[in-house]
Amino acid sequence: MCIERNGLHWLGWLLWMVGGPLSAATLYEQQVKTFRPDAETLAEAREKVEKHRDIVIRDDIDARLPHFHRRGPGLKRGETFCQTCHLALPHTRKLRTRSFLNMHSRYIACGTCHFRPEGVTFRYRWLDLRRGEAVEVDARRFPSRRETVDDWRFVDWIKIAPFFSGEPAVPLPGSDFAREVGRRWRDGDLDERTRLQARLHGPLEAKGPECGDCHRVEAPLLDLEALGEDPETARRVYRHSVPQFFRRYREDDQRIRIIDILR
Repeated sequence: MCIERNGLHWLGWLLWMVGGPLSAATLYEQQVKTFRPDAETLAEAREKVEKHRDIVIRDDIDARLPHFHRRGPGLKRGETFCQTCHLALPHTRKLRTRSFLNMHSRYIACGTCHFRPEGVTFRYRWLDLRRGEAVEVDARRFPSRRETVDDWRFVDWIKIAPFFSGEPAVPLPGSDFAREVGRRWRDGDLDERTRLQARLHGPLEAKGPECGDCHRVEAPLLDLEALGEDPETARRVYRHSVPQFFRRYREDDQRIRIIDILR
């Protein structure tokens, strides 16, 4: 028997969460469907859902703004699966680092930093999030290396993403899974949204890796040379002064002196 409530079929919900009609599920989707939130996790999810307010992005605002204040392509929704709900510049909490983290989100998929399941080794590659395919390496995919108009053809929906067993480990923004998540959020009541929020975030790490996990010469999280960077530039990025600067300030109330960045 299928009991309908507020337009949602509970039987359909259960089938979707345990495997459902969707095929070729990514590693993330598999972990979402097997995650069982406890009472504490559900309570935290419910609090977040109750505080949630939908953000509406106005499409007509750029026409009234001066050139340098207009939004770039990276501010639009839909580049990654996470943008089904989150904005393209999701880091807002830490005033000290949020600009740098949001800059990274222009070419690094959310799952690269926040989907790090224990005991799983990923290969990180450039992923075309619209086609679901790995693409060739090229240093000009890094925004800092885009020098000509032609370089900007390396668009923002091509990002560094985790691969598992040769396939993307994270869902694509236009996938059946993404569309179903969006539909269930739109149509769901508070209880259904709470369960959805808890399950979707269950396999994820709320806190991303430390800056030093990538910006170090020995065993960095991302192998920049394998992603197309030349060895000399890769070494400069690994030894970049900004991550070293942030490492000196572990507490939020520590005073920052700009001169320290020169040390």
